[in-house]
Amino acid sequence: MKKLYNYVLPVLLLVFAVSCDGDNEEVVNIINQDPVVTVTEVSPNKGYEDNEFTVKGTNFGIIASDVKVYVGSSELEIVSCEDEAITVRVPQGATAGRISVVVYGQKVDTQLMYDVLGNPGVVKIEPVYGFVGDEITFKGHDLGVSSTFYNLLFAGKAEAALFSSEPTADSFVVKVPNGAESGEITLTITDKPVNLPVPFTVLQHATLDKLSLETGFAGSQVTITGTNLNPEILASEGLELEGIRVFFKKGKKDEPVAAEVVGDPTNTEIKVKVPADLVAGEYAVTVSTSFETIEKTLTYTVLPTPGVTGISVQKGYINAEVAISGTNFGTNADHIKVFFDEMECSSVKLNKSGNIVVNVPKGVTPSENVVIRLVIMDTEIPMGKYGTFNVLQTPEISSVQSSYIYPYGTLVEVGEEITLIGHDFDTNKNNVSVTFDGVTAPAEITNITSTKITVKVPNGFNAGKVTVVFTDIDEPVISDKELVLLPANGDITKYVLKNSVQPFQGAGFAGAEWDRDGLHDWEKTDIQNNGGLQYPSITGGRDSNGCIALHQWGKRNNKNGKMWQKTSLPKGKYRIGLDGISLGKSSGYSNAAFVVCKGTEASDIPGYDNGNWIAGQTGVKGEIAMTIGHQASETLNLNLTENLDHLIVGFVVWADNTVWATFTSVTVHLVTE
Repeated sequence: MKKLYNYVLPVLLLVFAVSCDGDNEEVVNIINQDPVVTVTEVSPNKGYEDNEFTVKGTNFGIIASDVKVYVGSSELEIVSCEDEAITVRVPQGATAGRISVVVYGQKVDTQLMYDVLGNPGVVKIEPVYGFVGDEITFKGHDLGVSSTFYNLLFAGKAEAALFSSEPTADSFVVKVPNGAESGEITLTITDKPVNLPVPFTVLQHATLDKLSLETGFAGSQVTITGTNLNPEILASEGLELEGIRVFFKKGKKDEPVAAEVVGDPTNTEIKVKVPADLVAGEYAVTVSTSFETIEKTLTYTVLPTPGVTGISVQKGYINAEVAISGTNFGTNADHIKVFFDEMECSSVKLNKSGNIVVNVPKGVTPSENVVIRLVIMDTEIPMGKYGTFNVLQTPEISSVQSSYIYPYGTLVEVGEEITLIGHDFDTNKNNVSVTFDGVTAPAEITNITSTKITVKVPNGFNAGKVTVVFTDIDEPVISDKELVLLPANGDITKYVLKNSVQPFQGAGFAGAEWDRDGLHDWEKTDIQNNGGLQYPSITGGRDSNGCIALHQWGKRNNKNGKMWQKTSLPKGKYRIGLDGISLGKSSGYSNAAFVVCKGTEASDIPGYDNGNWIAGQTGVKGEIAMTIGHQASETLNLNLTENLDHLIVGFVVWADNTVWATFTSVTVHLVTE
């Protein structure tokens, strides 16, 4: 049975795709995919006009009308078409050329030639590239007519190229003319078009610009820049080029030394490795492309190779100073890089003795076998037996414990004992000094372990960080967060709540009366019509300080609208104040409540029960229920007997129609008496 061809018209495919599977018939799904056409052979590969030959391959299909075959630019007559063979006939006027096949719009250009005998034919161009003025040879057959019958045009030219000599039967030679461009060459002989096998590349002479480094060490890598160093050849298939070669030559009598080309050169850059066996001195750098040797040379000076002879210490903490001694390090520290594992030292210096001085960089993972790498002018210098370093575990303060830790700040009192939490502390008090910003005298250490240091907050401290100095460590250890002195009036509002006092910050678009997107740092649910932030009327305009607003303009059945923010409080006594309270209505009813409760979501906040506020609901730590006409400040006292890490401070409004509830501040005070 003959095979089912992959090549099927889309219409047929559509028919198969919608076929039914009634009567338990087997359904075969045919996928509409274009098969890949290949061309593998032309047989025979030469003949005369009207001769037939066969193009072999795969996935040609069986419909001759959807197949085209060309020799050069001449379309051939299709005699027959099978899936793996197409028989064609050579038409009158065809000349030698490469075979191309088009199957249902898919074109395959090949390197396979068919030579039409009896007509002039060019089967080879040597070379397929050249500079202006170079001689190019065209080889074939039946070429031996006078050059006056030839018209050969290079791309970009309207004038025919000049012949170097009269054509013979099997070849002719022309020179690449000025102004010629890369591309197809067209040829007619006795006014008849003759196919040419490949396009031609017109070369431009290469130039050298500079070296990325003019001085360096043997074995280092440098980049040569220029133009036309590695042009693309249009007819590159099967072409073998010598490639780019770079040589370093010291003196007139010395033999040039080839350099290794690194990676693939581009038309403008060549990366090379300076030969490792070069001795110190000045070298001329020459470059040969695949097509020419560039006349211009560049100069590179090979410096004496550096050597490491010692290291000051091979053990220390982060930031410990390390001096690397040796020879030929140079005089410019900017050319030197030192790495501890993958961390680069931020500062490299050369001391008076010419030694390299660095500090162990931050970020290095403590280990007994940290690798030191020395790189000078992009060349890695062997460290030998000095190439490892023992980075000791450096003490670190991870947190500070006090009695007053709030979401947005850690507060302390003078004389209070606070604890620095961390690791790898020296447990000998005599080796440890703790100071507070703004206070010169060290603080009193009351207890010390490898993970905790307890100190008393000294007189004179107002705000800042804590610094711990260990005798054997060069780098002081500093707390990440600043500490703040507890305000004398106990006002800790800004450490507990955000955006809760005037002037308020809006969340988005600020209009003449409203910030229509609400109040920054506060979340809201079911607050209708501009709820969040209002700029109320005052004499002369609007109060730009704003107020918290839970308005319900013209909306009915707005029950249990909520606006809140999350915070936390340690156990203790607190006083929470509401100021500038205003509840009113033009119509309808309005009730509002301020509530402090456990939780993180709006659903954790209790609501009104059909307009009635029920006190003491689950999770509530404090509450203030208000009604129309409430025009005063209110105070809520909290006595927390446990730390509350998940706490909500917010408002609930039960309103109808045109009503309002506004507040000018929410404050929090710590009660210490």
